[in-house]
Amino acid sequence: MKTSLKMGMRILVLIVLLLLAYILCFGIIMILFIMVRNVFPFLRNVNVGIFRSTVLLVLGILTAYLFIWISIRPILHIIHWIQSLAQGTLQEPVMSGFLSHRDSFFYKCTQFLYKELLMQMQMLTDKLIQSETDRRMLEKNRREWLAGITHDLKTPLSYIQGYASMISADQYKWSDIELKDFGIKIEGKSTHIKNLIDDLNVSFQSEDGKVTLQKTQTEMIEFLRKIVLDIANSPRCVEYAFSYESDLETCFLDVDTILLQRALQNVLINAVVHNPPETEIRVSIKKQQNTFCIQITDNGNGMSEETRSNLFKNYYRGTSTDRPPQGSGLGMAIAKQFVELHNGTIRVESAPRKGTTILIELSIL
Repeated sequence: MKTSLKMGMRILVLIVLLLLAYILCFGIIMILFIMVRNVFPFLRNVNVGIFRSTVLLVLGILTAYLFIWISIRPILHIIHWIQSLAQGTLQEPVMSGFLSHRDSFFYKCTQFLYKELLMQMQMLTDKLIQSETDRRMLEKNRREWLAGITHDLKTPLSYIQGYASMISADQYKWSDIELKDFGIKIEGKSTHIKNLIDDLNVSFQSEDGKVTLQKTQTEMIEFLRKIVLDIANSPRCVEYAFSYESDLETCFLDVDTILLQRALQNVLINAVVHNPPETEIRVSIKKQQNTFCIQITDNGNGMSEETRSNLFKNYYRGTSTDRPPQGSGLGMAIAKQFVELHNGTIRVESAPRKGTTILIELSIL
């Protein structure tokens, strides 16, 4: 039954009850008046017709006032509530008068009449409170992220500026080996800046829906093995123990190899950045019905509840180690966007000091 119909029926019940109370009160008053009139002779001069009309008028006014108080006053309260929400006051206004006492008969009547409406208003208020909390958290993460990105850009730029000044200084004569070393370091810092800018560009394009898939049929087992091998052999990962295992010999899927490779690299690098050396990182491949499953598991530090719930959000740079946050704060968000572009899912299971598991599922159909 629709909420409006329920409320209409309840208001109709209220009107019937008030009319019955009106008739009952009128009858009782008239009976008492007749009884008292016979006891007190001076009341015999009171005109019964006038008294009856007066009683009917007074009871009618009281009944109408009671109906308005019970049925209309809550509506005004809800309007005030909506105005408060519009002005940013995310809580129910305090009721005044009889409605201010939650144990009172009038408050319970209000709850009876407008139960669903008041419940929906409370749900709306709670949702707005949660949205405001999320907005503030996003703003906080955005500010921290901007500060981190500024630092991440400034640091390699300082190196580049320093090496460039050293090369251009007239008072020094650098050998070819030294100049080559300077060039390698400048190139490395430039690559770091380029990667940060690429992350920003990709994230904004994904949010705007401008990233399109270029799918090709790909043998996934060898494709993933090469990705893991490339990461394991990179200089920053030499102190980590990578392993790769698959229950399948071959499996062909239509995927965008560039985007999917980027997503998996981000997940693997995230496992390296947020865990100490000698952490074991295992990549497992299996098939479950019509789903191709990629599981990345480590035995590292694990994640707090806050980090786990914000892992795939833009601008979040949480860390489960004592080291300062690294990266752009967009890597895992980009991984999630690229997996979802393939109509896949990605989720995380983790707990502090119990390691982390990232599960990526892609449809084989």
